This record gives sequence, structure tokens and C-alpha cells, in this order.
Amino acid sequence: MRVKIHDTTYIFLLISFLSGYFEYMFLFLLTIFVHESGHYFFSKIVNFKYQEIIIYPFGGITKYNEDLNVSSNKELFVLLGGITFQILFFLLINYLFNQFYVTIHVFNIIKRINYILISFNFMPVLPLDGGKLMNIIFDKIFSYRISNILTISVSIIFVIVFFLMIRSFLSLILTIFLIKNIIYEISFFDYKYNKFLLERYLNNYNFHRIKRVKSIYNFKRDCYHFIGEHSEKLELFLLYGII
Repeated sequence: MRVKIHDTTYIFLLISFLSGYFEYMFLFLLTIFVHESGHYFFSKIVNFKYQEIIIYPFGGITKYNEDLNVSSNKELFVLLGGITFQILFFLLINYLFNQFYVTIHVFNIIKRINYILISFNFMPVLPLDGGKLMNIIFDKIFSYRISNILTISVSIIFVIVFFLMIRSFLSLILTIFLIKNIIYEISFFDYKYNKFLLERYLNNYNFHRIKRVKSIYNFKRDCYHFIGEHSEKLELFLLYGII
């Protein structure tokens, strides 16, 4: 498991130490690490191409080198690994608390951290788990292109709502982080869709569903397509001119 601590995390650790909040910061980062470890271990079960875990002072990201056409069910499985490990971690702390191995002070801090992380992380905003979950659900209903448009649109709405509810400096930092990632998603929207199509041409995915569509813009995940009388491969060949 490759874990990278972002430079800003060290700065926040130093600030927390000098201000007397080191214990809270340490437990916060520990919970984040447990959450991201859940994604990692679940990804190993379904053979995801794991890259690294990055720990930020306000959250974590588990990166993969996986195809965009990877099974949405596998992606959902890996996504749920984080919350699963986080809940198991809290249950362990609760057990240790009941056995008097953990003080009520530490228990209350971890309880509050879990509540904050779950509430924030499952907001329907990319790149949070809630945003990814929303994207997976949209993928099962709409075409890949429409799914991404809807996911970005809902993310923008909820970031605006979150911004209007700002009550602290940390909330402002989180808002800036979310806005930065949404801008990234918008900037690479066409690139991402072309990569999605190109992967389908270059690789032989074992999709179990076949669907006739009107154009390449109607392609869905987990599904092989026919456009009129033409197969998906022929349409993509005509698009990219690849032999």
C-alpha cells in the first residue's frame, strides 16, 4: 500500500500541535486513513489497478489506474469499502470504550469525527464518495455522457449550497477544493468521453448487455451497442481511423 502525505497535512499538524488540537487532528487523520484503507482493500478483491492513497488535512483520495469502462458494480463495491472500514473502526472503538480501554474523551472525539466525515463525504459532489455514488447511479440509468453532465450539474448546485452555509475557515478551504475539482471535471469532459470511447475500441470488454442506440453519444457503461446496422467497433473505427 503506497500512502502519500500531502505537504499541507504536515503544516496543519504543526498548527494543531501549537494550538493544542493535535489529538483531534491525529484522530481525524487516523479515521481518514482507515476509510481510504477500506477502498484499497476492497479494490484488491476486484483487482483494481491501485495507484496510491493521498492524505490531505481535510480528507483523503485513493487513486487508481483503472479504465473508465470498468464494471460499475465493481466500482460501487470499491466505493463502499471506505464507509465499511470506517464503521467497523468505530465499532471497534466503541467496544474498546465499553471495555474501558478508551477514554470517554477519545470516544466522543472519534464519534464526532465519524459523523462529520460521513455527512461531508456523502454529499453528492465530485470527487467525494457521494458524488461518485451519484455518478454510478446515473450511469445505470442514462448514457455515459448524460450521466457525467448530470453529475457535474448536481455537484455545482450542492457546492453553491455548501458555500452559502460556510461557518468556518475549514469550510472555505473545503469549498475551494471542491470547486477546483469540479472545474477539472468540466475542463476534461470531452477528453474523458473520448477516452471512454477509445477504450471500448482498443479493448474487448465482456459486457453482458447489448443495446441499439442512435449515436455514439448514447453509449452506456456495462453495455455493448449497435448503431443502426453497424456494430460499435465499426462506428468507433470510422470515428478514430484506428486499425
